[in-house]
Amino acid sequence: MEERSGAERLLKLAYGNHPKSASLKPEALRVLRALKEGARNIDELAGVLSLDLNSPAGRKHFYVLMRPLRETGMISTRRAGGKTIYYLSYDGFSQFLRDIRKEAEYWLTTQAPQG
Repeated sequence: MEERSGAERLLKLAYGNHPKSASLKPEALRVLRALKEGARNIDELAGVLSLDLNSPAGRKHFYVLMRPLRETGMISTRRAGGKTIYYLSYDGFSQFLRDIRKEAEYWLTTQAPQG
């Protein structure tokens, strides 16, 4: 599977097509590539993204970028040594997809008329 098209499909699920969120996709791809190599703490990810977490704008941008990845379960966190560690989570993403399948089954299937 080609990395670019597969990653783009995953990021489309997380960020959608809105121009503001779509502008985050290149940075999100860098996050996925960095985490593919192994778990990273917040400072390491900020370095990959060239963000200054000491500035309010840099910190906000980091969390705005990470939120869709966390909400879709692609990325999970844990605390270790007083720091937040980010890592890829196939299990979290699988749960997200199971939930979508349940919703799709409800909304996209027709009920046989009763009576």
